[in-house]
Amino acid sequence: MKTVAIAAKELPIVADAEVVVCGGGPAGIAAAVAAARIGRSVALIEQLGCLGGLGTAGMVPVFCPATDGERVLAAGICQEVMDELARRMGVEVNYNWFPFDYEVLKVLYDELVLDAGVQLLLVTTLADVVVEDGRVQAVVAANRAGLQAITGSVFVDATGDGNVSAWAGAEWELGGASGELMGPTLCSTFSNVDWEEYHAAAREGRDARSLWLRLMEAGEAPLPEYHFVGAFRAGPTRTGNNLGHTYGVSGVDEASLTQGHVEGRRLARIYLGFYREHVPGFQNAELSATAALLGVRETRRIVGEYVLNFEDYRSRASFEDEIGRFAYPVDIHSATTDPAAQKHVEEELRATTLGRGESYGIPYRSLVVQGLANLLVAGRCMSADRAVQSSIRVMPGCFITGQAAGVGGALAVEGRCAARDVDARKLREILRYQGQHIP
Repeated sequence: MKTVAIAAKELPIVADAEVVVCGGGPAGIAAAVAAARIGRSVALIEQLGCLGGLGTAGMVPVFCPATDGERVLAAGICQEVMDELARRMGVEVNYNWFPFDYEVLKVLYDELVLDAGVQLLLVTTLADVVVEDGRVQAVVAANRAGLQAITGSVFVDATGDGNVSAWAGAEWELGGASGELMGPTLCSTFSNVDWEEYHAAAREGRDARSLWLRLMEAGEAPLPEYHFVGAFRAGPTRTGNNLGHTYGVSGVDEASLTQGHVEGRRLARIYLGFYREHVPGFQNAELSATAALLGVRETRRIVGEYVLNFEDYRSRASFEDEIGRFAYPVDIHSATTDPAAQKHVEEELRATTLGRGESYGIPYRSLVVQGLANLLVAGRCMSADRAVQSSIRVMPGCFITGQAAGVGGALAVEGRCAARDVDARKLREILRYQGQHIP
């Protein structure tokens, strides 16, 4: 790769906080709010113009299950968000597969963060990290004013891609054994849908998924895609769509991401054609929007003090430094259009689904970045193997780990200690006080 020399320059410090949270998705929101609510000064940096990440800008249409079938596991800030979201939408909250209106969620997130006293920096993109003697001193960000620095005592990497950790020199892993990556999805929205007609047909076995799979078996589907997720109701005549995959896309390569966005928009038109032609209630549907953010399911997995792994999942493990529990199954989407690989996705989902009341623990050590004293990681890029990452990457899981990282960071500031040396007992007590499910 060719290089160009850039003269060193002094950067203005645009923000300084005790806890600096990088990334404004569910993990970052939870981290920022949790730390601010126990008295720490917090700055939250987000590259987009809204908070929420894939749940808002990415148009992901539904909260995955936040429960184990008996109790709400994502019972802290996540449950608070879901309860208030349902109230504002005028619907009953459903902690299992809760479709929502992302425009309502955007405003809710704004209010949640600002009411907690967090300094919010939107449209601010991370560009570099300054590290000295094993500590992050600052992150460098680019915005309309150019390059600026944000300094702090403790940093939380909630970027989803592990950018802060990787740029700071942390070890990380990516993809499967052969480097394969789950196919991302560019979510979309249809309007002008007759839901009554659709649900009547669905009761007769003519739901969209069944109709699509019949076309697949007959060799008549418009795309070779067995892993059909679907369109969820997001309003009186509107959908939120998790449809299709853009295969061969890497979330840590800008050329590949460009390809993914372009291909995703092409696929959205193809799925619209299928729904209009074959699915009752969708005859007059319109494609009203595609997401501004590609739904990437995996990028870097940062190596922490402990790598949460499939054996922990399978044994329903518990830990002394446990900061929460989760129960979503192993959900590794296919990396290819191969029918056998695509069918295996749903077989794996069924095979790994935990029983009612069962869950696995999440240790605080999996949020502590190895080799960096004041850096924690939360959300999709936390320290886990590929199987567990595919479970905990969904929004309720990100809220759980984000809230714990925020409290852990706040305690590290209070105790003037490294993140790894935080008192786990006190951490768990505060999380329990904040509503988190700590057995």
